[in-house]
Amino acid sequence: MPPAPPGPGSPSDGPLLSRLVVVSWLGSRLLFFGSLAVAVAVTAPGQLAERLSSWDGAHYLRIAQQGYADSNLAFFPAFPATVRLVSDLLPLPPLVVALMLSNGAFLIALALLHRLSERWLGAEAARATVLLTCLNPLSLFFSLPYTESFFLLFSTLSLTWLGQDPIPSLRLAPIAALCAASRPNGVAIVVPILLAYGRQRRLGAGLLVAIASLGGLAAVALIGLHLRADPLAFLHAQEAWGNQPGLNFSGLSYWGKDLTKVFFGAPKAGGAAPQPLLQPVLMTITVLLGGIAFQLRHRRPTTGFALSLVAFVGAWLVGGMSALNLMVVVGAILLLLLGRRDLPLELWGFAAACLLLYLMKQNTMSLERHVFATAPLLMLYGAQLQRHPRWLVFLLGFGTLQLVLYALRLAHGLWIG
Repeated sequence: MPPAPPGPGSPSDGPLLSRLVVVSWLGSRLLFFGSLAVAVAVTAPGQLAERLSSWDGAHYLRIAQQGYADSNLAFFPAFPATVRLVSDLLPLPPLVVALMLSNGAFLIALALLHRLSERWLGAEAARATVLLTCLNPLSLFFSLPYTESFFLLFSTLSLTWLGQDPIPSLRLAPIAALCAASRPNGVAIVVPILLAYGRQRRLGAGLLVAIASLGGLAAVALIGLHLRADPLAFLHAQEAWGNQPGLNFSGLSYWGKDLTKVFFGAPKAGGAAPQPLLQPVLMTITVLLGGIAFQLRHRRPTTGFALSLVAFVGAWLVGGMSALNLMVVVGAILLLLLGRRDLPLELWGFAAACLLLYLMKQNTMSLERHVFATAPLLMLYGAQLQRHPRWLVFLLGFGTLQLVLYALRLAHGLWIG
């Protein structure tokens, strides 16, 4: 069992940038950028900058250089505005500035995450959280011109201050507003604000800070109002990706497609040819093995672990990235349900609000990388695996392998998440 964490408001000892944080951050970033650079040099010489600014990164860089247009109103302004500001101050290309900001923000966010985890979960769980955050394939988005690093930084800093007594409202309000201006689910920071101030019986002050934090969302609405005369343009712009604003059941078809792909494989061109039976048979076997492993986890732990390992690797080999992505999302839901007693209510409430917003986005695109940018879910991930050291070692090795494979996919211009 991990040592009992100190209570709320207890001071943290040691430097913010501990050796564990720096080595984990630096080693994982060198692994990703080194693999990417070598692969690009072999497969697409001279296209490293293009690969580093792929997908959403291209939209953020375009906003930083040219401002908003109708096609990119779905992207929130905190990150591209900071890139523009720093680019105006330093004689550096926007891509270089964006990479510096993403990686620098990730380093500070990782240090804060380590301290927050150590406070509430103990030193061993904090160590596992840092390692798992760095050595997983989705951590590459903390190094690209994406908003993940900013969201993790501002949300983790806000949650850290919400654990103090009294809460530093004047510092918290602008950071929470930046969290809400980083990405759509950043508005979920309102939930822990109200819970934390309610715990201290300062709900009036909490309401003021919550309203101030919504200033980040108000900035997004003003951009849409200016360009389209539509304060909800950031929601309506997402229809281009198949999202329908509001709570509805349109996302069920996407979940159906993902499950079909995992169990039956991707549909053939034209959809007329029957799907082979091998994949559903193999996936059924992996599910059965996983169920047997779960039953044996206490009576015969070594056998249970071996079977669960076979089931996990089998699901990955048979179902591919779609199976891994579904496991990440389902795993996040289970972590949230199992981890209620591990975290204070404000941290758990933030994770629950974020997860609900993720699941309301209708299509399943990028769900897995959104989950891995949510501090309390990362903390629960570390806490659970710290109790199962064999799984921790395996997933760190598997995550390292997948980080290299994702770098190779990016080098070939393939979609990742």
